[in-house]
Amino acid sequence: MYNNFFGFTVKPFELTPDPGFLYLSHELKEIIATLEYGIMQRRGFILLVGKPGTGKTTMINSLIDKAGLDANFAYIFNPALNFNDLMHTVLAEFDLASMDEDISKTTAMHRLNTFVIEQFEKDRNTVIIVDEAQYLDTKTLENLRLLSNLETRKHKLIQIIISGQPELENTLSHRSLRQLAQRIGLRCRTKPFTEKETYEYIDHRLKVAGYNGPQLFANKAKHLIWKYSEGIPRTINIICDNSLLTGYATDKNRIDSLIINSVIADLEKVPLGASEYPRDKSEAAAKERYQAPSDKSGEIPQVSPKISEQKDENSADVIDKIREELIRKEETRPAEKKERRSSAAWIAGIAGVAIIINIFILYLIFGSFKDFKSELSLKLETMKDNMQDELGSIKNEMKKPPAVIIQQTDKNAGRENDAKQLEAGTDSNAKSKIDSRLTVNSPDVEAVKEKNSVVVKKGDTLDQIIISVYGKSDPIILDAILKLNPEIKNPDIIFENQIIKLPQKDDLD
Repeated sequence: MYNNFFGFTVKPFELTPDPGFLYLSHELKEIIATLEYGIMQRRGFILLVGKPGTGKTTMINSLIDKAGLDANFAYIFNPALNFNDLMHTVLAEFDLASMDEDISKTTAMHRLNTFVIEQFEKDRNTVIIVDEAQYLDTKTLENLRLLSNLETRKHKLIQIIISGQPELENTLSHRSLRQLAQRIGLRCRTKPFTEKETYEYIDHRLKVAGYNGPQLFANKAKHLIWKYSEGIPRTINIICDNSLLTGYATDKNRIDSLIINSVIADLEKVPLGASEYPRDKSEAAAKERYQAPSDKSGEIPQVSPKISEQKDENSADVIDKIREELIRKEETRPAEKKERRSSAAWIAGIAGVAIIINIFILYLIFGSFKDFKSELSLKLETMKDNMQDELGSIKNEMKKPPAVIIQQTDKNAGRENDAKQLEAGTDSNAKSKIDSRLTVNSPDVEAVKEKNSVVVKKGDTLDQIIISVYGKSDPIILDAILKLNPEIKNPDIIFENQIIKLPQKDDLD
């Protein structure tokens, strides 16, 4: 459904034990190496245990498909069998009998013995793998032990891998199975992924599925997946598959923590622990409560009930339901705000205590509160005097008479004439004449006195003058103006008819 939307060639998080998606962590590499060693060295019984969903079946399929192992494999995945049915299935796997053939236990053992001897002479190994072996009863397990008697003086003719959940170890510790337990030459145990391995596992499956875009799962989303799944690969697949479906339904091409939280909330309505296999060992209970499918896809629901119901609905319905969920979460925010206000009040109380402590420390420093008060009063008096001096300077500046206004009847003609005399050097006072004509009451917009000066008009501010002259407000230009006009104590206070020098481009470089 979502393959084209995300750019996958195949679904990356199927629950089937596809060895093509096998991610080998450090622990799993050691287990694979141990299983291969046990087969090649003909070690007889090999035990593989691990929690549900930790990848035992996927590793077994990878082992069967692995090139270089010159062996015949019989894979038994249905534990609800007695020993006769198990033997019949083994013979069918080796093409030694048909499934509808009626065959006795003695005949079955004879055919198997003949077959393994022929394979041994061809330097080929014979391997029987029993998956989900925790459901086998003690009688069937003991009969499996008898198969190990097919051997030469130096080699075991049959290698038997028993795979199951941790309760299989409890079964093998039973007194009646001590001989079988003693014959297990190699023991392996799968473990959940660490947080780092979980991140690598998700990226690995996306890469195998053909994804080559930007990071699909946000880091926080991956952390939530690891935390909820506890590093169990099957649970990781369920969460990731549901989150991709939700992202497709809501038209989001990146899986964030909000989507993961929504998926986890759905999964918690039907806890994954409820789908674990039954723990009783009896054959009748196993037949009644468990029927293992060939692809193992039915052990845990592939998606949460909520998402399953929505798969065939219109995407708009899915969006509406998700929006309702977001609104519900939004309604809980007032309580969170109240809690934050309480925290702020608590912090303010701590700050008040800190202030009191600081005052007490100051009291200790100055010797007595009276001395401290006197010192504080002196500082305030000094600040007051400084402010009065500043105000006096401002008043004196305001009392200065405006610049002398010199009117000109023919401004343009006079300027051109004086400019020519200045250039020819015939009039030494030409420059002063030109300067005097640039008066503060000139009708020009800028009332320029000199090329780099401006006269303040009523209502002008420094920022407006800078924008008018330079086209933009710039703190660098403001600093340059203040340097050229040291009489301006406060850039926010300038006076009408005040002449302000302006920096040229060279001054600003």
